[in-house]
Amino acid sequence: MEPEPAPSADVTWDCEAEDLADPRMRRLLEYWRSRRGSRRFPARRDLDPIAFRYVLGNVVLVDVARPGPRFRYRLIGTNLLLRDARDRTGHWIDELPSLEYRRTVLARLHSLVERPGPVFIRNAAVLDNRQYDYEALWLPLAADGETVDILMACQFHKLRPDRLK
Repeated sequence: MEPEPAPSADVTWDCEAEDLADPRMRRLLEYWRSRRGSRRFPARRDLDPIAFRYVLGNVVLVDVARPGPRFRYRLIGTNLLLRDARDRTGHWIDELPSLEYRRTVLARLHSLVERPGPVFIRNAAVLDNRQYDYEALWLPLAADGETVDILMACQFHKLRPDRLK
């Protein structure tokens, strides 16, 4: 039996703390807001990982290389590494071996760069016969306060088998 196609994710653009059920995500969003000052987005240098150590194992940083943009995994938290059983740190996302997953991730990253801001995503999808059931808070970072050069995500996966039978 073929897996069902990936449903559309539930996406909340320009989310507010009250849009987030998880208190850790609410706390991270408030920290991100506090660090941007008068700028649209904070820079990576404005964030202290110790300040959000309560979610650090669930954080992903994705470099946004220009022109393009092109995306590369900069950091993948240990909880996510353990779940996926592979480390893609330093790898370009457009070189991921799984076609369906690669297309889905690239489409999402492009939309996050084109419409930057705090974004909450609730996703339950089957891609390349793997179950992806998670919630994620995406936060843009910009060295100049305006042009997104890093995307930061905090992801919490539901406990489900990775591979479908």
